[in-house]
Amino acid sequence: MANRTLEDELIEIFATKAHARNRQIVVGYYGWEDGQRHTLTEIGTQFGVTRERIRQICAKVTCGPRSAKKIVAPVMDRALALIDKRLPCSADALEAELAERGLTSVGMCLENVANGAKLLKRPAPFKIVSLEAGRLAVRPRQVNAAPAIIDLAKKVVYFRGLATVGAINRTISKCYRGRVGTKLVAEAVKLAEGFSWLDERAGWFRIRAVEKHGLPKTIAKILSVAAELTVSRMRTAMSHNRRMWENPPPAGVLLEYCRQTPDVRVEGRRIIGDPPPNWKKTLTGVERGLVSVLKKHGPVMDRGAMEELCVRGGMNRFSFHGFVSWSPVIEQFGHSVYGLLGTKVSKETINDLVARRREQRSTRRVLDSHGRTDDGKVWLSYRLSKAASTYAVITVPAALKKVVRGRFTLLSDEGDEIGTLATKDGLAWGLGAFLRRHGARIGDRIMLTLDLKERTAVVTLESP
Repeated sequence: MANRTLEDELIEIFATKAHARNRQIVVGYYGWEDGQRHTLTEIGTQFGVTRERIRQICAKVTCGPRSAKKIVAPVMDRALALIDKRLPCSADALEAELAERGLTSVGMCLENVANGAKLLKRPAPFKIVSLEAGRLAVRPRQVNAAPAIIDLAKKVVYFRGLATVGAINRTISKCYRGRVGTKLVAEAVKLAEGFSWLDERAGWFRIRAVEKHGLPKTIAKILSVAAELTVSRMRTAMSHNRRMWENPPPAGVLLEYCRQTPDVRVEGRRIIGDPPPNWKKTLTGVERGLVSVLKKHGPVMDRGAMEELCVRGGMNRFSFHGFVSWSPVIEQFGHSVYGLLGTKVSKETINDLVARRREQRSTRRVLDSHGRTDDGKVWLSYRLSKAASTYAVITVPAALKKVVRGRFTLLSDEGDEIGTLATKDGLAWGLGAFLRRHGARIGDRIMLTLDLKERTAVVTLESP
């Protein structure tokens, strides 16, 4: 009894008393001889009869024992208990364990175990789901969840380059409440084509067959500009883009990802492009323009000077400010001092750039002066800075914040209504159309005269 296998037990119960030929047919059809699945047509061809005749013989041979209320089958009970304990699990892993424990000597597949359990009037606690890279044994209520898990994981990895079991589980659980868990997610994603672990204990993984955006592109961008850098510096560069990498992958995960990536070499905590990607092919649009300017005029520059060069080259100012803030290939070295990621620059150089910028700013104050006229009106005199001329937002002196607030009808010096000036929390805006129409430039002076009772603001423009 201790050495009896599933196939021995099933043959003894169902085929011992059958005619020799019928016995061979039943044993062959149910896979009790080689453990594999076979069709009625395959067995019919082997014995030279129709598939319908094979079905009739199998039904006749197995109908006797099925009439009993309870068929004693201890080996099958042990096998089903083992499978139930392991679910969800790869079918290959379960089949290997059944063989390792001596429950089958022919490598009986789980589909044949389920068929045998049905003949013995035992409910099989599992279903087999065919996924991309193999078969997964799950509980019946989890059949639909398994392929949905892979679909979701592939979508996440397509956009981010990697994912975690925990994050996939939290999302998929909203659709399959009470039917999934981290174990099912982990077993399912392992059967996605191109899957590999980055940190199995923490649940980080990648799927090479679908990854396109996110991490692979970010790594390529970074290494195209800084051919070699530490993993901590790469994580810092990634964190610039908070929409994508508010919490960059842990250092260990990032290092393992790079180890698995072609043309990237890892030496200790350093990540090296081998060879580095060509930045002209890797970068596009605004990022390529920024890097081009810095390579020609940098590699570190005052932000204002860099902005002017980029705008002269056709770059939009708003795009410039956005990409400088979140691009992983642009690094801030000091107050308003930016350069190419990985650049080695002395503190003296940075301090010199910062000092020069402060000096320039001190001579370019936007608000020149302010006061009141004899009849109680408030006047404000401004000299346009680059930001003020671009965004048409000016500041209100702290002493006047409480009185200069709300909306004012904007008038030209000839009394024509030209818009609305809005003020709040020490800021005023609404001059954009006026400045554009008059071709205002940096250094031009504007004068605002506000009538607090009539709620009007007269604006004049003077060129230096």
